[in-house]
Amino acid sequence: MKAAYLKAPRQFEVREIELREIHEDEVIVDVRACGYCGHDNILASYHAKEWEPFGHEFAGVVSKVGGRVRGLVPGDKVCIETNMFDPLSDCARNGRPDLDTLPLGSSFMDLDKGHRGGMGFAEQVIVPGDLCVKFDGLSFEEACMIEPLGVAYDIVKTADIRLNDGVLVFGCGPIGLMAMKLAKASGARRIYAAQHAASAARCELAARYGADEMIFTDRQSLGDYAFEKGGVDRVLMTVPPKFMGEALGVMNAGGILSFAGISYNEPMVTFDSNKVHLDKLQIRGSNAIPALYFPMCIEMVKAGIVELKPLISHRMRLETLPEDLARYYSERDKAVKAVMVRD
Repeated sequence: MKAAYLKAPRQFEVREIELREIHEDEVIVDVRACGYCGHDNILASYHAKEWEPFGHEFAGVVSKVGGRVRGLVPGDKVCIETNMFDPLSDCARNGRPDLDTLPLGSSFMDLDKGHRGGMGFAEQVIVPGDLCVKFDGLSFEEACMIEPLGVAYDIVKTADIRLNDGVLVFGCGPIGLMAMKLAKASGARRIYAAQHAASAARCELAARYGADEMIFTDRQSLGDYAFEKGGVDRVLMTVPPKFMGEALGVMNAGGILSFAGISYNEPMVTFDSNKVHLDKLQIRGSNAIPALYFPMCIEMVKAGIVELKPLISHRMRLETLPEDLARYYSERDKAVKAVMVRD
């Protein structure tokens, strides 16, 4: 079977591999769609020193089931959680499974990549059975984006958006755009979107997804922008952490900044601690580990609360993935989300 591999800087190849036999708690999923995410981009750009499989935003059809797997049969359509909390952990037993950030439960990301075979950019994948979430009423393209939608929901939930809040969405990538939709549904009065003007497709989608005003960060700083109430009540931040000080500078008293993102090369940030102290600001980390909210996200898409298909700017094939990803990178003004599709 075919599986794609990457290595920095932005090298991709498709290999022929063989899957091992599955364990009793695992299934084989025939991949029908897989999204190329920001973490894949980090790996491909500079972090992957050796060749490795990639892709964790995927959906497909179960084709083989291990003997201890419950609730799944061949033919079930599933999308895949990246990891599961340990139900026996203190956090879970105290009603906070979301705090089990180093789960001892199943993890797709931590499976032995060398013995599992490929990841989501492949014809088939071995997956722990309890990471499979069944769905219906969605296309496979939509289902593969339930994982990043769960990330967007966690950002919005962490920010605790209230009715009449002014919200700044800092970064209009796919997760920021989905968070924008959810912020509007949560009662935000006015939404500001901050993004480089060169990312034309993302800026256009921001208006469609709920942005009332657009701030082009390559043309002016946030601090120079005339916000309606002098600042914003909530910030949903998906850009690198080095911009945190700029975001905090435009927050109203009592504001909450919800931050999602990990930096492998610039994790340290600088900001005005007096501003945080005197204005009683809060910085809250959003980390979608363990992966949660999949059933809710599926229902929100089916209800039309969040549209996913408009986010797909580039469709790719496994057989031509290196060339397709090269085109995606070369068309940055058009790029929003690249998704591999398989018949």
